[in-house]
Amino acid sequence: MSIKTLMIFVTVYKEESITAAANKLNISQPAVSLAIRELENEYSIQLFERVGRGIQKTSAARHLYEFASHITSLYMEMDLEFKKQNQTTPLRIGFSSTIGACLMPELIHCFTKDNQIPMPYLKVDTSEKIEAAILENQLDLALTEGVSSSDKILTEPFAKEQLVLVCSPSHPFAQKENLTLADLREERFLLRENGSQTRKLAEAAFHLQDFILRPVLESTSNEAIIWGVHTNLGIAILPERQVAQYLEKGSLLALPLTGIELKREYQIIYHQNKYLNPEMLRFMELVKSKSLP
Repeated sequence: MSIKTLMIFVTVYKEESITAAANKLNISQPAVSLAIRELENEYSIQLFERVGRGIQKTSAARHLYEFASHITSLYMEMDLEFKKQNQTTPLRIGFSSTIGACLMPELIHCFTKDNQIPMPYLKVDTSEKIEAAILENQLDLALTEGVSSSDKILTEPFAKEQLVLVCSPSHPFAQKENLTLADLREERFLLRENGSQTRKLAEAAFHLQDFILRPVLESTSNEAIIWGVHTNLGIAILPERQVAQYLEKGSLLALPLTGIELKREYQIIYHQNKYLNPEMLRFMELVKSKSLP
């Protein structure tokens, strides 16, 4: 089995068509079919099933793709690196939505200024999608929060941050010196979308107290939630750094809820097989030097 065979498989998997893969690779359809059979014989599996004039992926194909996509991507990265040794390839850096809003601008400014390197490719998305991009080698490394869902991803913590329960100054809770869970039973919560690390942490912390968070508003945007709190739609649980300027101005108030730990960890993540080149190591050192208190 060769790297070319794996590349053919990856193309067929993505295109979901022998014909389309052959056209994209500029090779014959029999050559594509032969490569797929070679893989099937090698591992005694079936990768695709014929459905009418098309093909359908099997569970074995999906499993093999997890490895093949990463292997072929690394190979192409290596090939490019050594064919263009005198050129610097921009890093591909991912950020979860919260970290992208809070830390990315300062980090990228410092990194490109200090190292005089090309502007990196940047991707801001949910932690789940950023992890998927790391697994397929679409990103070199990323900054996320929460616990990784894959044992193929290595993590290096670099900071911790408190989540805070916030309300509008005109909210009835603004007059309370202490809040209990009983006070929150009938309250309207504005939360991040399902799958968000901020929401996962909040739900887990409240679940330990037999309290289920039921939002009246869900959003992928912290800014939309902050606007909702401003207009007194309800209260929210948000990263302290994200709301610091509003707390300082008094346009939001932090609520004194005791008995619940709402702290999370920020981390650098990368694939376990990733070669950490000098530029990646420099960026990782910069991140650690700029860590939150």
